[in-house]
Amino acid sequence: MKTSHFRNHAMAERVNDVLMVSSFALWAMVLGFAPVLTYRLLVS
Repeated sequence: MKTSHFRNHAMAERVNDVLMVSSFALWAMVLGFAPVLTYRLLVS
């Protein structure tokens, strides 16, 4: 029982890490593309 609990905990931690990194990447893309899109809309 202890090993399955540890396995579930490790998997939940891995999922949490992946979600955190992907949400950081999403925000980085949004913040990086926002000025470019605004510039393109203003120029055209």
